[in-house]
Amino acid sequence: MTQRPNIVFVFADQLRHSAVGCYGNPVVRTPNLNRLADKGVVFDQAFSGCPICSPYRGQLLTGRYPHQNGVVDNEYRMRTDQTSFAQALKPAGYRTAYVGKWHLGYPPYAEDKRYGFDYLAAYNCDHSYYSISYFENEQGPHKIDGWAPAGETDLAVRFIEDHLRSDPAIPFALFLSWGPPHWPYNLYPPEYNVHDPAKIELLPNVPKALEAHARTEIAAYYANVTGLDAQMGRLMHALERLRIADRTILAFSSDHGDHLYSHGYTAEYEEWMHYSMRGSKATPYDESIRVPFILRDPVGGLAGARTPILFNSVDVMPTLLALCDIAPPQGVQGVDLSHAVRGEQGPEPDSVYLQILGPGWPSRTKWIGIWRGLRTARWLYARWRENEHEPLLFDRENDPFEMKNLAADPAHAAVRARLEARLQQWMRETGDPFDTGPCDPRTGMLLLGQEFTNEQWEKFARAEPHF
Repeated sequence: MTQRPNIVFVFADQLRHSAVGCYGNPVVRTPNLNRLADKGVVFDQAFSGCPICSPYRGQLLTGRYPHQNGVVDNEYRMRTDQTSFAQALKPAGYRTAYVGKWHLGYPPYAEDKRYGFDYLAAYNCDHSYYSISYFENEQGPHKIDGWAPAGETDLAVRFIEDHLRSDPAIPFALFLSWGPPHWPYNLYPPEYNVHDPAKIELLPNVPKALEAHARTEIAAYYANVTGLDAQMGRLMHALERLRIADRTILAFSSDHGDHLYSHGYTAEYEEWMHYSMRGSKATPYDESIRVPFILRDPVGGLAGARTPILFNSVDVMPTLLALCDIAPPQGVQGVDLSHAVRGEQGPEPDSVYLQILGPGWPSRTKWIGIWRGLRTARWLYARWRENEHEPLLFDRENDPFEMKNLAADPAHAAVRARLEARLQQWMRETGDPFDTGPCDPRTGMLLLGQEFTNEQWEKFARAEPHF
């Protein structure tokens, strides 16, 4: 039997889709990601179904929605009674590795904390990009010298080289998770400071009063993106140097987006902002939910192609497994959309299901709130269970920057009713008890048997809410 392809899945943290050159950004410098797009397929409508760090990772590694996999919010434990991505690859002979920000539990990483991965060079969550330390499985901590993404790319390349020396006939799957461009935005090598704030093109949904802040922040954000692009170039060069690029599926994405002042939202640490606007992600807006997704399949995939198919984060696992001719394990809720990579016919989802199940951290109950929504090719619809916020309805065909909320418009009542019916169908299909399940009276979170990753967060959750 022909050896199955290797998998290298790379993802940034808090990178919105519009901050990559191949998605139409004329300012940000991403030549290597643009080159990957020229050799693969660009998903123009890719989304983070739960746009916050840990829940995305739970979806990536299980193909299930957060209310099913246990990672309902940051610092919650992924359930062990389900087959992870790494475990699904094991029967096909894959050696598996994960490098970088893990955010699914604290080190040391003994076997029972790795969810099937053979090798972790990881840390839970740390955005101090010049003072990162990691564990290699149970061993550590080891300090990364210099900028963390460069050191993490070194570790990824080293894993590939070691694997090819020891087991060249066995396929591998490597997940590489970089921390930037997640704030703080000013921690990057100075050679990537190449974007003039005065030339930054702001989206029309950035309030006028915040334009100066936005330009300065976005210039630094783009510097991080260009720095990551350079690391992507190093990784691509390594695959070519090691002569495995032609049998390695290479994908690039992000766990969620970043508002960067669109609609007035900004980073959580900006204490001069009202607490209700301190949120750079976790909203239903495009800047939060929409992410880049570029995939090169050198065996049977298209090159230089784009697809408008609606692609959700739960779809990553079944799609990549299908490209390796591996059936998804029982319980996976995502859809195999590998036909979009190969230019074939297949299912085309009518919408993607969107969720926020917790307040971002255990006690920020009044920040962005807890909501459900969906996105179609034309419409964005979302609502909050306890009416913490007004429902949202945007006609993206006529309002691509989501500036006119139509939820209360009588002329769009029929559209809202249709989308509400589809939203309720999503809840039934996925087993999400959003409207009916018991909730924690303090946080409003559904009581789903979720468990914290350690006692620190359990104590934090019992503390008084802070704004």
